[in-house]
Amino acid sequence: MELLLFALAILFAVFSALMERRKRRKQVEEAQQQRAEIEQQHAEVNPATPVVAEEKKEEEPSFGWPFDGDPFEESVPAEVDPAEVDPAEAEREALEAERQALEAERRTVAAEQQAMARLTETKPQDAGEERRPRRTQHRWFLTPQTARDAIVYMEILGKPKGEREEW
Repeated sequence: MELLLFALAILFAVFSALMERRKRRKQVEEAQQQRAEIEQQHAEVNPATPVVAEEKKEEEPSFGWPFDGDPFEESVPAEVDPAEVDPAEAEREALEAERQALEAERRTVAAEQQAMARLTETKPQDAGEERRPRRTQHRWFLTPQTARDAIVYMEILGKPKGEREEW
């Protein structure tokens, strides 16, 4: 039953996010249509000057997604004008990024080698001993049936409900 409720909660969250996304898209489309109408009206009145429409961003209280941005929206990389980029600076940044990637790869390889060395080395005291099975250690194995039995036994053998302390 709990699994069903959990699945329904997840489905509701996904559905709500998708509906919010659809609502935002419609708002953007309506704003674009209004902007196009304003530009068209302005072009009819004064065709020489271009129209610069101001966008109003209003903060809406959002209760669904606590992070910035839409989780389903694909991020669009910012386009950089090739004339603005200095070739020497771009080459320097590329070399720096490559150097950082190589350093990270070296650290990863070293960590993997250390892990493999730990796995392959054997301790002298463990070499001759057999391992004890885990079931020989005293552990509590809690299953739904044993949990129900424990509650029933507590009700039967424990204090009456009127004498119990609330914790």
